[in-house]
Amino acid sequence: MNLLSQFSRAHCPALRIPHSALRYSLGLLFLSVSPLLSTNMAYSQAAKYALIVSSASGGEEFQEKFWNWSTQMYQSLNQDLNFPKENIYLLAGDSGKDNSIVTAKATKGELSKAFGRLESKVQQNDLLLIVLLGHGSFDGNEYKFNLVGPDLTGSELNAFLERFSRQEVVLVCTTPCSGILTKVLSHKDRVIITATKNEFENNDTIFAQFFVEALKNKAADSDKNQEVSMLEAYVYTAQKVDRWYKDRKRLATEHPLLEDSGDRVASPLPSPENGEGLLASKISLGGPAAAVAHLEGKAPASPELQALYSKRQKLETALQELRYKKSSLAEAEYNKSLEDLLVQLAQTNQKIKNLEKK
Repeated sequence: MNLLSQFSRAHCPALRIPHSALRYSLGLLFLSVSPLLSTNMAYSQAAKYALIVSSASGGEEFQEKFWNWSTQMYQSLNQDLNFPKENIYLLAGDSGKDNSIVTAKATKGELSKAFGRLESKVQQNDLLLIVLLGHGSFDGNEYKFNLVGPDLTGSELNAFLERFSRQEVVLVCTTPCSGILTKVLSHKDRVIITATKNEFENNDTIFAQFFVEALKNKAADSDKNQEVSMLEAYVYTAQKVDRWYKDRKRLATEHPLLEDSGDRVASPLPSPENGEGLLASKISLGGPAAAVAHLEGKAPASPELQALYSKRQKLETALQELRYKKSSLAEAEYNKSLEDLLVQLAQTNQKIKNLEKK
């Protein structure tokens, strides 16, 4: 069973609801109710900010690779996901071909300045994405992100993140030894994604390559709603990493993790059963479906259609949250709530489909 199949089984357990209702709902939905729903209801009106930090390369072998990953991330956020240029901070450990997009050198002092600027700009409920690319290490006590000059410790990184307690924060650390950060940085309203399962996986990683790819590859959009949620991006990347090692018949030396419940216990397979993945499933870096359609050259959505898009987002969010509450509900109550939501979602999707044809 491949990794994506495992995720699907974890998120979509057998449903015990009346077969007639299930057939009706799923028939109208055309199976569009994905186990990996990507809903950004809370973020469609929020501003988006990003901090990309590429570590010191330590030599030519990694210099071009780290530069390419960090600049591709910048371009994807700006050009594909419509992050304003002034909202993206790129700190580079090494010079590259186009330094016009680089905010500053990747030193601890410049990183502190960048967090200071973000603190003054990022408002309550805004989204802050932080991506750490390159080299990382563990000294037996602390995780260290390798900067030009003194390194940044996990504790220091946590102190920076604590300034953003009223915002939604996504931290993606693609370095070796990064798994320990799922414990060090765990917090409510914070998604932590790491390339390794602990601090002892210290070989070079390829996680960043596929995470950058996930943000622009339509294949990562498993529910086909024109957005890639952080959960979908994680699943896509984890699957690609797993396949990369298998194709080369190599023992995998990196095993990605996701933690977003604030309980300090990460999972390689987020699901309602282990409580991980709910927040990540709600966060998308792109705009809402109506905005995506407009950007693709389609006619602006009518007020009626916009209202239906909003209703669909709310229903999808409610459905995903219900799955995470299943263990605390009586079976009859869960099934009734699930049936009601599926029927409403099916009816809403049918209305949207009819209006989009006009």
